[in-house]
Amino acid sequence: MTAVLRPSVVVPGRVPDDGSATDRLAELLAVAEHLDEVPGWSGVWVPDSVLALRFFDATVLLAALAARTSRIGLGVACLSTLGLRQPLVVAQQWANLDVLSGGRVTLALCPGNRTGAKHEQERAAFGLSYEEKSARMLDALAFLRAVVATPRLSHHSAYLDLDDVEVVPAFTRDHLPVWMVANPTTQASSDGLRRVLRRVAEHGDGWLTYNTRPEDLRDRLGLLTELRAQAGRAVAVPFPVAVQVNLTIAPTEAEAVATAQQAWAVQSTRGIPFDDLRAVSAIGTPEQCAAFLARLHEAGATEVLLHPLGGDLRTQVERASADLLPLLPGARSAATAPVPDGVGR
Repeated sequence: MTAVLRPSVVVPGRVPDDGSATDRLAELLAVAEHLDEVPGWSGVWVPDSVLALRFFDATVLLAALAARTSRIGLGVACLSTLGLRQPLVVAQQWANLDVLSGGRVTLALCPGNRTGAKHEQERAAFGLSYEEKSARMLDALAFLRAVVATPRLSHHSAYLDLDDVEVVPAFTRDHLPVWMVANPTTQASSDGLRRVLRRVAEHGDGWLTYNTRPEDLRDRLGLLTELRAQAGRAVAVPFPVAVQVNLTIAPTEAEAVATAQQAWAVQSTRGIPFDDLRAVSAIGTPEQCAAFLARLHEAGATEVLLHPLGGDLRTQVERASADLLPLLPGARSAATAPVPDGVGR
């Protein structure tokens, strides 16, 4: 575990229902610029969907954020639609993102939700089952990693048959950091837990999870370390452990709870009751939020991806900059600490 907990912000990528998409985009760009200017912030992340959720396109939004920032890392949490997308196009887009950002992008991958009418409709639009979509995700990941290392290549796999193709411009780095997502429930069986964490162990340069209690994170990280060793992955290599956390800061706990509860009632996509959400979120005064994040850090988290929940977005982010950042583990050295590849600059 690093001495510094690296905080990032996940900006809400949902397209407004009232036709104010242009205003929302301007707000997201302004927030990214703010994060870029404030020492201590590690990155800005965007969500992803094609049809299941009303989100701005992740790649386009990342490009806009890359053009308006110069320091912080950029990522998608997570690219659940990789299995739906044509891998050669994805490789070209991410190579462009890598060049545009100066090597600041990180890719987080997940197969997406198995159940839910909107997710089933999204897969149906592409004629894919959940199993095939997941297999295509891993197939595309293998191709993407090959392109990063060798921009001109031939590639033949279960879902891709390419001869002598070249991605231009080439990636600026010879390795694109890829975090795998695994969000096992507390009710997951031992076999189910091992299955989802084995995917992280075998394919991930880092692990991203969400809505996690510190004690669960500690136990799962222990199992993940064991599975990485079994997979022949060098456990001594820096391995980011990131937790996406809903964040609501207010001067009083009562105000924070009321704000978060109101927001969760209309924007929850996880099917989690609010009382359960509080146990895995940073909701309260700056001191209370910092204390919860510190417990995650003690359990093994090296990164937290903070998702503002409720209230005005810019107010929440600016309040976090002023009142939360100075309270986080290693805050005094965060501005000068060495930054591992893929977690910001």
